[in-house]
Amino acid sequence: MCYSALVEAGIRKLNFFYKARVQIDMFDDLFKHRTEQAAARIHVLRALEQSFLDDPKTVVEKRIAQNILSYRESEIADLEAELQIQTVRLAAAERSLLGKVTKKAQNDQRIASNKIAAISAKIAKLQSDELTETDSRIFPGVYAPLIVGEDGESTIQPFRYQLRPYGQDIGFDRKFNGTYNARRDRLEEVYWWKSVFGKQHGALVIKAFYENVKRHDLEHRVLRKGEKEENLILKFEPEALSEMLVPCIWDTNSAESFTLKSFALITDEPNPEVAAAGHDRTPIIMRPEYLDEWLLSHHENLKEYEKIFNDKMPTYFEYAIAA
Repeated sequence: MCYSALVEAGIRKLNFFYKARVQIDMFDDLFKHRTEQAAARIHVLRALEQSFLDDPKTVVEKRIAQNILSYRESEIADLEAELQIQTVRLAAAERSLLGKVTKKAQNDQRIASNKIAAISAKIAKLQSDELTETDSRIFPGVYAPLIVGEDGESTIQPFRYQLRPYGQDIGFDRKFNGTYNARRDRLEEVYWWKSVFGKQHGALVIKAFYENVKRHDLEHRVLRKGEKEENLILKFEPEALSEMLVPCIWDTNSAESFTLKSFALITDEPNPEVAAAGHDRTPIIMRPEYLDEWLLSHHENLKEYEKIFNDKMPTYFEYAIAA
């Protein structure tokens, strides 16, 4: 499975290079809902947020930017309240240790110190406009900009990475938590894939992808006696491409107050170099010339899409252990 991916989240860049209209009202609705319903815990790619904070021009863009900033202010306020609690806890533990060393006081001191450091880092991040690679890295449950074909037009809309089928409630996300990747060979078998395959297609623009592998698989050996499995995260980057188009399928779900649009990447058998690194899947890298057909055509014979999957962009992936 594609554990996560490094996404191109610049709205203006996607609009320019892929000639897709930005569905600005949907971004407006998403950020407004997140601000008004903070308890819903809607997670949005930070790089996507920044694309609206950088020089907003229209009334709607300025409203989106304000909602992003308002949400961050609310997050900071909550974190500062927790910071105060942990500061008091740390002070109490240190006073107790001056009188008598106890395991409870030592634990309180350690836990409070760790939490203060973590909370302070989160506050600093929320107050900063600087982006790191992690800010463009999408994980399941996070919103990113997806290019979709809808009503005969290519548009850019906010979608959650992890598909929840039409008619399913929120419990589906926990019961079937792997629905962020769709295997090519099961598109016509699994009901939540086959209900949208051939009808609701999208494309995600990525620069790299990440996979979980076991160290012994990477090193092409069996586990030693008494050795425990060690998980590694590998970052796979294309040798000669700056970005890649990955075909996706998506669905709409209205089980909650806010209509959820969510998607899954389509994966295939691994490239040889990916298999050699210990992983068994690779996202399909689509040739740009197939983008319109993938997004806008509705072939009754689903085998018509095989040429898009088979004629993939030639890609060789280099890998490194991710930090």
